[in-house]
Amino acid sequence: MNVQWFSKNLQGIVTIYETNITLNTVARNYFKNAYKTLIGYCKDENILLIKSLDKEEAMMSKYNLEDLRSISIKTSYGRINGKDIIQNICKFYPLDFTKKNMYKFPCDWDATKKYLKVYMEREVP
Repeated sequence: MNVQWFSKNLQGIVTIYETNITLNTVARNYFKNAYKTLIGYCKDENILLIKSLDKEEAMMSKYNLEDLRSISIKTSYGRINGKDIIQNICKFYPLDFTKKNMYKFPCDWDATKKYLKVYMEREVP
């Protein structure tokens, strides 16, 4: 008998709603110690970046306090609230919330830069 056992899906998924960004359990795990986040967009690669900042980093003068976003970490997900941040994302990548109420994208963690790379062109069905 040749059995192939299936393991859990360890893919990070980021879901973007009209009012928030939700991280699944895998993606949330990278933000367990986050105090704040920074959210940016790499236009060349169509990648949304979510940077984790601990309290010490967040208080550094190199970051504008108005750019920092709070993240809520729950048992099975993480959430960054703010309709304004979603509107900013929509300036770079078209998301039409009149057609769909959510968009799911795969993501990977970049440990050296401490940010989550969300692949906007690889929408998950």
